Amino acid sequence: MLYQLTVFSFLAFGAVHATADCNAIPTSLWCSNKEIESQCGFTAQCDKHRAAVHNQKINITVLIESLCPDCQNFITKQLYPVIFKNFADYVNIELIPFGNAKVLEDGSIKCQHGEEECSINKFEGCFIDSMQDQSPLPTLACIEESLQKKVEFADAVQQCFEKLQIGGDIQRLTQSCLVSKLGADLQTKAAAATNNVWPEQHKFVPWIVVNGVSLTSLQGFQNEIPTLLCEWYSGDKPIPFCEAALKLKYKKASVRFF
Repeated sequence: MLYQLTVFSFLAFGAVHATADCNAIPTSLWCSNKEIESQCGFTAQCDKHRAAVHNQKINITVLIESLCPDCQNFITKQLYPVIFKNFADYVNIELIPFGNAKVLEDGSIKCQHGEEECSINKFEGCFIDSMQDQSPLPTLACIEESLQKKVEFADAVQQCFEKLQIGGDIQRLTQSCLVSKLGADLQTKAAAATNNVWPEQHKFVPWIVVNGVSLTSLQGFQNEIPTLLCEWYSGDKPIPFCEAALKLKYKKASVRFF
């Protein structure tokens, strides 16, 4: 009995006074717990981080090109139906339609999937600009889904404009952009934005930039963006999607336990 008590006391004491190797804690966990912050000296930096991001939307920039199958899949199966629909109040989503295109010496643009892609990229740039403070994503996702199904581009645009009730003013602004210098200027800006992501250049599309940071390592988690958003977001209230996912996890765990 004395031996059992001694072992129990040792384990209890060790559990209460255990200290982590702060140098071995992943940086993503530094600000996840007040005890970690205090014990490891992260408090000041974590307070700065929280002050900068608390209740602030996370900016997600996606480099795309209109006829890229991977871009179409990401937009229609992940970005719009999962991220936009569940996180619209917590993220700003920016689409930059240029992708792997190249600006030639004469100023013309050569696109990876040919001239049609250049034309559609230009249209998408004009449409995004014309929408101003409204999200272009639902409409562009509709168009890209139609293109996946081999619908002609003009028909896809007409069908999606009707389906999503895109008003005549937006349509006129888009058309005016396409036939004016603005359309070309927007593609020039898209090229600059694509080629100047920081700190790592894009290597393929779709390519995701989060709060202005472009990392190759992040691209392997494109289908895990909802999980990452749940981890990154800091606010007074939890994101409903994240809260529901945690409750589901608890429920499954309790079922297994009993």
